[in-house]
This record gives sequence, structure tokens and C-alpha cells, in this order.
Amino acid sequence: MTADAVIDTLYGLPPDEFVRARDLAVRDLRAGGQRAEAARVKELRRPTAAAGAVNRLVREHPGDVKRFLAAADALQRAQLAGRDVDKATQRERGALDTLVRAGGDQVRQSLQAAAVDSEAARELLEGRLERELEPRGFGTLLAHAPTAAGRAREVPKRPADRKRDDRAARAKLDRARRALADVQAREREAEQAWKQAQAALRQAEQAVTKAERDLLRLSS
Repeated sequence: MTADAVIDTLYGLPPDEFVRARDLAVRDLRAGGQRAEAARVKELRRPTAAAGAVNRLVREHPGDVKRFLAAADALQRAQLAGRDVDKATQRERGALDTLVRAGGDQVRQSLQAAAVDSEAARELLEGRLERELEPRGFGTLLAHAPTAAGRAREVPKRPADRKRDDRAARAKLDRARRALADVQAREREAEQAWKQAQAALRQAEQAVTKAERDLLRLSS
């Protein structure tokens, strides 16, 4: 088996099975004399739970993922052109909701990042993520932006054009607000998890202290 085939298999597994399967694959590759491939596989890192969910989503629902990326691309084109923004927004939201229902809310951030960045979309489709994708810029938007020469030929906008621009701006604002709400929700979850971890730490420390005292009493 080639290293690429092994890697594809590994990143399709649940994260808690990754390390054991990776180490077994390394052993088999070495036994087969494929030392370079074994070294490459050995360097792989276990994906986070969210990244693992995205990797499995890409494998189990490839058509839905591609439809979402196509809808996101169409939305960006509509926003830049100032037409059919409402319909394009509805299609993109529907495609996103379908994938979130299939993979859980933990896949949302990576999908939204891939929706606005062509490089992130490529990584998403590979299905080999080690961690969640994060928005890194506007690669796809810039790819569709008009050239300087094109802008020089622009004519004054008519009222209808300004109205379309207003709809496009409102659609962008709505997407930004939804992304902000998602981040805020994750922040609240992380804060709650931290508080729970602190409480568990205090309980563990108290248990250790009590156990040490009990041991001292028994030893005296």
C-alpha cells in the first residue's frame, strides 16, 4: 500500500483510533521495506475532534460538500455582481445547514472558512485536516474581483445598481454576524469547559491531600 493510500485511510478514522492505526501502518511499511513511506506516515498527527468530523464528512457526503462550495462561490459572484444575492444566500445557507446536520456543529467553522478561501476549500476537499480550518483571507473573493482596467471602465451607478449593492452589503453583513455568533458560542463553551476543568482540578487536589493525610496516619 502506498503512503498516500495509508494517509487517506488514517484521516478517515475517528481521532481516537488514529494513533494506534498509524503506528500499525508504520510497522507494516517498515516490514515491507518502505522506510521512506513509513517515516512520512510516522510524522502524521492525530486530528482534533472537529477536524476528524470534517474529514469524515468529506468522505461520507462528497456531493453535498461540493454543492456547498459551489453555492458559496455562486454567492460571492452574486455579491460582486450585485444581482440575485437573496437567492444565492438562501442556497448557500441551505447547503451549509445540510452539512451541519450531517456532521454536527463542529464542522461549521471549517466549512465557512472554505467558503471564502480557495486554498482552504482545497484542503477541505483533501479530507486530511489535523485541525479546524480558520478564515485566512479572501482568496476566492479576490479571484473574482474585477481588474484595475475593468474598474477604470465603470460607469456611474444607477439607482437600481445601488439597490443591488445595498442588498449585497446586507448579505455580507449577515454572514459576518452569523460567523461572529458562532465564535461567541464557542467562546462561551470554552469558558464553561475551563471552569469545569478548574473544579475537577480542585477536587483532584483535595483527594490527593486527603489520601496523603490518611497515609500519614496509617504510617504513624
